[in-house]
Order: sequence, then C-alpha cells, then structure tokens
Amino acid sequence: MKIVTVVGIRASGKTSLIEVLVRELTARGKKVGTVKTVFCPTFHMDKPGSNTYRHTRAGAGLVTVRAEGETSLLFPRKMSPSEVYENYCGFDWVLAEGDYQLPAARIVTAHREEDARERVNPMTLAFSGKLADSRQELYGLKVYHYERDISALCDLMEEKVEDTEDPEKLDESLNGEDLALSRAYCAVGCRGHREKKEGVRVTVDGVPLSLSPEQEKTLRLWAGKE
Repeated sequence: MKIVTVVGIRASGKTSLIEVLVRELTARGKKVGTVKTVFCPTFHMDKPGSNTYRHTRAGAGLVTVRAEGETSLLFPRKMSPSEVYENYCGFDWVLAEGDYQLPAARIVTAHREEDARERVNPMTLAFSGKLADSRQELYGLKVYHYERDISALCDLMEEKVEDTEDPEKLDESLNGEDLALSRAYCAVGCRGHREKKEGVRVTVDGVPLSLSPEQEKTLRLWAGKE
C-alpha cells in the first residue's frame, strides 16, 4: 500500500485533484482508497436525533448501517492512523485528503506561492491546484495541472512513493506547525462553522432532537422570540 496526502488552503483544488487521481490510478488497474480528515471539533457524521446516534449514545462500541447501496461503520471515537489504514490492506494506493499530521508523501494544492510555502515539508513531492494556472515550478518541484498533467503526476507518484511496510509508523505525527495550520483553517471559519446557526434546541430524556425550520419557527413564536 502506497499513501499520498493532499493538503492545501480552502478551495485550492484538493478534492478535484483526489477525484482525477482516483480515476487515473484506477484506469491503470490499481485498487484505490481514500481517507478524508476533518479537524473541525464540532464535526460529526452521525447527527443528533438519528437512530444511529441513539445507538451510540446508549453505549454501542460500533454501529453499522446496512443499506441497499452502501454499508457504513461508525466508531464513537477518533481512531489512530494505523487503525484506520489497517482497513486498506490489499489496496495499492490510499489518497488522504487534508491530513497534515500523517508522515507520508505529500502533494500541496494552492492558489498562490504564499499559500503553498507554509505547507511544504521534506516529504512534499509536487504542487497542484489553482497554482498550476500561473506556475510550472516552485521550490524546485513541478506544479501539475489537475487535468492536463495528471498522467505525469501519477508517473511521479509511482516512481517516488514507497510501500508502507509498517503501519504503526503512521502514528508518528509530524511537527506541530502542520497541525496548527489545519486547526487555523477551522478557527477562521470552516464550512461547518459558517453554516452553523444558533437554533432552537430540544432535548427529550437526554436525547437531542432535530427540528425542521417550520417547527423551530413555531416554538420561537410560542416563546415570544419572533
């Protein structure tokens, strides 16, 4: 299994790059997985009021959702990188979006040189993102356009990235500056915080309930808040 992280400033092309890398590597006959890291402390995949949320709150150590089109496993805790990547045994490639702490090969996406500078580390392979519209090279590394240069970027990855032989080494986090960058992104207003609005909160027997906008409006009128 080979691992490459893709990090960069907001809206610099991280997810777009991941998409085309997955398509190109898959077309080459490789088995590809992805990992998305979210540093926002308020982010949760399991929403209050859902059935699975109630399972977790009751104390379930693992909750599985089986549907016609997918199966999701929800662990009520943050897992270490080695635990996460154990699930990718048998994959040729894993592309990790947004993980500043993983000691693995890195591609930095950016708008401008100043965006890229503070995200470069000794494990950086290349640059990409919107920066490719204005630069072809930066700090001695090539800047790859996420559409026209994707084949060449995959060639570079296959040449330079080594297999991860000891998954436990993935738990050896990089320096604190990288972590500070990821947390700063959240602090200045990540999507979750920007979209979060102060709303009506209702709890029944200790279980938070989700309300529709119409229900919130009715309760506000009843309480004389509107």
